[in-house]
Amino acid sequence: MNDLLIFGATRNSGWLLAQSARARGMKVAALARPGHGEALTGLGVSVIEGDAFEAGDCLHALALSRPRRVVSLLGGKDASGRRIDDVGNCNVIAACEQYAVERALLVTSFGCGELYPMLSPQAEALLGEAIRAKSRAEARWQQSPLPTTLLRPGELSHIDGTGRWLLHDGGTGSGAPLARADLAEAILALLDDEASAGKVRCVSGPI
Repeated sequence: MNDLLIFGATRNSGWLLAQSARARGMKVAALARPGHGEALTGLGVSVIEGDAFEAGDCLHALALSRPRRVVSLLGGKDASGRRIDDVGNCNVIAACEQYAVERALLVTSFGCGELYPMLSPQAEALLGEAIRAKSRAEARWQQSPLPTTLLRPGELSHIDGTGRWLLHDGGTGSGAPLARADLAEAILALLDDEASAGKVRCVSGPI
């Protein structure tokens, strides 16, 4: 059994989440496409090869890792232009339901769901397609009987982490930019917070 299974761990915030979880001594597994998991293996992560576009691969990852908790940071397009944001994340929650995981957390984006009207015209033009796909994934996760959390970060940066972040409802905007390393720490904190189950939160850098 693993403490955590991560989807979308091969780069950026997902990789930092794996690093932070391993630094805490957690047993971590991750689904990665063939040839993309070497850096995770170097962290001591158990890499399961597969593609989240395939529902069977997501089920296989749950079957092998038997995680207590699952986090998905899936996003982007494949070489053919298909978006993983909705298809992959819906496959993940279906697999989680089959294996009755203890907790599941989906990282989406500020502007998803009811916050879409708050996007600027520029942000809608640039990110609208992705945010609409992520919103569809959120809707599927919210239908799940599992204890799930939706986390919507605003602007993310590669600056060094500060160990500080701000959780909010997004009512006044996306907030200050957030270091990806701090997003990773916020995710782990929310997984440990039983009160966050069933909740939607935005996260930004501290004011």
